[in-house]
Amino acid sequence: MRKLAGPLLVAVVFIVAQASATVITSIPGGTVIPMPAVNYFGGGPQSFGTTNVVTWSSTNATTQGGSVFGYNVKYNFAGNGLWDGGLGPMAGVNDSFDLWGSTDTMTFSFATPVTSVGGFLNYIPGSSTNTTIAAWDVHGNLIESYDLTFLTGGGTNTGAFYGFQESTPIKSFTLTDNYIGITNLTTGSVPEPNSLLLIGTGLLGVLGYGRRRLGL
Repeated sequence: MRKLAGPLLVAVVFIVAQASATVITSIPGGTVIPMPAVNYFGGGPQSFGTTNVVTWSSTNATTQGGSVFGYNVKYNFAGNGLWDGGLGPMAGVNDSFDLWGSTDTMTFSFATPVTSVGGFLNYIPGSSTNTTIAAWDVHGNLIESYDLTFLTGGGTNTGAFYGFQESTPIKSFTLTDNYIGITNLTTGSVPEPNSLLLIGTGLLGVLGYGRRRLGL
């Protein structure tokens, strides 16, 4: 029976350390970080937020004037409808591969990494390339990506909330191609290190109790 202790300890460490990724459609209790209404065109960077400063940038610096940030004027998503500014300032990549021959990305980078991020999104569907959202860690490694496929049927201020919930801290959130737009950027905070320590301590305590019951 003594041989069980090593594998069990490894299992506990794995449970504490392993990463998981989930695509989400809401962040209950999350914090909305509104963009300022600056009607900016270009590649950025643009910074906003107070408690957790966010830096926005885009690879589209020139097509149709560049990507838009803090934009509160009408923005068209073709068959998926349009936003008229009533949802608040938004950011949009402002081009697509099918129309302009380039695939561009917007990035939101967080001064303090978060465990969840998302926003109210829309895009132009039916393109030859995917419209993708993705989460990246503090080392620039991809944690998770997701291709948008939702259809709204058109209309004003239509769209859907999508994002990610991770056990690995998210340093940046990217949105790619097909005029993808976002408003109401929402985040969840990273657990305090002490919380993770308590989880690990609790699991080790359970292991210790089991060893005593087994007479190890």
